[in-house]
Amino acid sequence: MKVTFPHIGYCSIPIRSLLADLGHEVIVPPPISRKTISLGTRHGPEFACYPLKLGLGNFIEALEMGADTLLMGGGVGPCRFGYYAQVQQDILRSLGYQFRMLIIEPPLGHAREFVEAARELKGEKSWAALVGAGRLALAKLGALDEIQRASLRLRPRARDKGDFSRLYQEAHAAQDAAASVKEVREARDRALEGMESLPRLPGIPPKVALVGEVYLLAEPAANLRIEERLGDLGVEVCREVWISHWLHVNILLDFLRLHRQEKVEKLARPDLQSFVGGHGQHSVGDTRRAIREGYAGVIHVYPFTCTPEIVARGIMEKLAAREGMPLTCFSLDEHSGEGGFQTRLEAFVDILGQRDKEAEGHGG
Repeated sequence: MKVTFPHIGYCSIPIRSLLADLGHEVIVPPPISRKTISLGTRHGPEFACYPLKLGLGNFIEALEMGADTLLMGGGVGPCRFGYYAQVQQDILRSLGYQFRMLIIEPPLGHAREFVEAARELKGEKSWAALVGAGRLALAKLGALDEIQRASLRLRPRARDKGDFSRLYQEAHAAQDAAASVKEVREARDRALEGMESLPRLPGIPPKVALVGEVYLLAEPAANLRIEERLGDLGVEVCREVWISHWLHVNILLDFLRLHRQEKVEKLARPDLQSFVGGHGQHSVGDTRRAIREGYAGVIHVYPFTCTPEIVARGIMEKLAAREGMPLTCFSLDEHSGEGGFQTRLEAFVDILGQRDKEAEGHGG
C-alpha cells in the first residue's frame, strides 16, 4: 500500500513512523499551503468545517503524488468529524481518483470495525509487530508533546526567538529520525536541555489559556501559528488539549471499556452539564480552570460553523464577563487573514499589559 493521511500538527512524524514500521510506503502530504487550502475549499462544501477542507486538500495533493490508500479517523456524537471520511471519499471519487480509504473508527461502539482496521493496517505483520510499531509511534508523540509544552513556556522567555525556532525545528527532525524508544527519549532530553539553556529575557510573561477545537489547536497552518505568535509577543501559552491525551482517553480507555470522567468535564459542569460534541465541554472547563488558577486571559480558537464550540463560546463569554476574565475568540476558515489576526492578538496582549499595570497601581 502507498498510504497517506491528513496533516494535524506534528502528528505526521509518529504516523509516518507507525506506517513505515508496518512495511507500507508512506506518502506524507506536502505541508499545508495556500495551494492545499485552495484545493480543499474549491472542491469541499462551502459551509463544511475548515478541518474537512484542509484534509481534503491534503488527500488531493497526496493522491497526485501516487498514494492509493487514505488513512482517516472516524467519530461519534454531535461533532461532524464522524462524517468527514464519507464526505471526503465521495468528493474524491467524483473527481475521478481511484483509492481505498481506511477509516479508524473509535472503539466505543465500533470495536469490531476498529479491530478490522487494525488488522488491515498491520497487513502481513504480526500483532506483536503492530504493538511494537505503535509503542514507538506513541513514544514519539509523547516526546513531541513534551517538547511543545516546553516551547510554550520557554519561547516568550527566550532572548533570541530565531535561535529558539532553530532548536525547535531540530528537535522535530531528531524525533523523526529516532529508530527506537531509547533514541526518542534521548532526543527529547537533548531538545529540552537545549531550549532551557538559551539566554532569557528578564521578567515573568503573562499566562494565557488557549482553548478550543482539537484540530485548530494542533495545526499551526489552521490557527495561523497562534502559539508561535503569542510566544514572540512575550505571552506564555497554556494548553490542556493534546492529541496524546485524546488517544489515551478515546482509544485505549474506550477499547478497554474503562469508566472515565475527565476532570475538565467536572469543571465545566456548573455551566455546561451535557456533552455537546468535540471539545466544547473542555473549552468551558478550561476557561473555569484559567479563572481559578489566576491566568491573565483566555483565547478561544475554533473552525467557522463548529457547532460544539459555538455553544461553548456563548457560555464562556458569560462566564468570563461574570468573573472579569479577558477573553477573545477566533472563528477561523480559509478567509482568515494574517494581518487582521496579528492586530487582534497584539491588541489583546496590550489589554493584558494594561490590566497588569492597573493591578500594580492598586497594589501600590
